[in-house]
Amino acid sequence: MSEFTTAREALAAWDQGDILWSVEMGGLGPGYEQAIQVLTFEIVRDYLDKPLPDDASWQTWGDDTAHRINDWPGCGFSGAQVGAAKSLALRFLRDGHKATLDSMRAHDKDRLTQVSKGWPHDPAPAAFLGAPE
Repeated sequence: MSEFTTAREALAAWDQGDILWSVEMGGLGPGYEQAIQVLTFEIVRDYLDKPLPDDASWQTWGDDTAHRINDWPGCGFSGAQVGAAKSLALRFLRDGHKATLDSMRAHDKDRLTQVSKGWPHDPAPAAFLGAPE
């Protein structure tokens, strides 16, 4: 599990299916949380190298991303999930991945969680794992 200086580095690791640290935003179970994390990283993708929202644009910032991926398996976002993902994505983009985690560690370390784009997934076949068939 890794921490990355920038949001761009964390997104690259996410895209490779690596396990990385993030901040738990939902607290309502793993499926609910996974949807938030997926949306967070997709917002990061869509807004890399773009201006961050101001007070006037915050209300709709990231909504285009939520609409784009809303029908992906495991998604179908609630308003609360979109708000949580937007908040975390903004922190990753503004402060960087590691600085966001360090800030949370100092404030509420129990909210750190391990995430991966590949979770949940179908179990690998036994032959793939080297187990006898």
